[in-house]
Amino acid sequence: MAAMLKLEPQSAILEEALGARLLDGKREPCEVSCADFDDALFKLVVLPGQESVLTLNAKLPCYDTLLEYGGAKCLETTFAGLVTKAEPGYDVALSVNADECAAPQETLRKLARIKRHLVGAPFEAAFEALVNGTARDLPVARLPWRRGESVYIIAGNDPASRDSWDRVTVVFAVDFREETDKAYARVFLQQFQERARALGGAPPCVFNEGSRPPREILTVGAESTTIAGYVSFVVFRSHVATPKKLEKTCDLLVGFRNYVHFHIKAAKVNLHMRMRKKVASWIQVVNRAQMTSARPREMKTAGGRTFTRK
Repeated sequence: MAAMLKLEPQSAILEEALGARLLDGKREPCEVSCADFDDALFKLVVLPGQESVLTLNAKLPCYDTLLEYGGAKCLETTFAGLVTKAEPGYDVALSVNADECAAPQETLRKLARIKRHLVGAPFEAAFEALVNGTARDLPVARLPWRRGESVYIIAGNDPASRDSWDRVTVVFAVDFREETDKAYARVFLQQFQERARALGGAPPCVFNEGSRPPREILTVGAESTTIAGYVSFVVFRSHVATPKKLEKTCDLLVGFRNYVHFHIKAAKVNLHMRMRKKVASWIQVVNRAQMTSARPREMKTAGGRTFTRK
């Protein structure tokens, strides 16, 4: 399988707009709104007369659930002193004064990755507990990211036998509205599972079709049996033993659903381009073809006379 593109966890539009003011010294009023995968919405506001004050509003999927499983701690630590009142229609807002910012590069990275930090908070909480040996105290976290799709974070080996706590299982329920996309997803995820087996040291990956949900989530309720399927990743302590490994693992898991979505759409585009190219080549063949002119047959009557039909 060829190398595939990994989407960055931050919004490029936000990063550019924030960087122009935090790093390049741009000072002018603005209102920049943009959307991201998973129904996430962002709005950067700079008011007239307060050109140095940047306010970033964000609306994130299952925000209340995220707060329950680590998001509140993330706001208190990662975004300490930046939280302000959000505009109507948004869940959270962060505000910073560009003229008084002591670490503009670090602040830019935090603000641009607000979705990554808050959505990844439940993963970080589970992995930190795994490293510290306190995973036993964690409940099963169910994050309803999309309509009909949830992400489950389960500590321990087996819900029916909690004797060993050396792993955290992350289960993604994956679905698409169109049946064609569902078929693509099943093929893609089956290949993803096969490829993961060949990579030494990678977290084990298992794909289950929608009618056969993993047993780890049966106790908390699975999605409809008509979804494309479930992808399970088993993360061991060695995968998150250092802060760098933990951050990378969270980045990959937070972006996994978007990764699947992106590459399925890219596969469809590739097939459509190949079909259009093939049709174009057939049209060229038809245009180059010439009809062979057959010599007209001589027509005669029963009496032997020649005539021409008019």
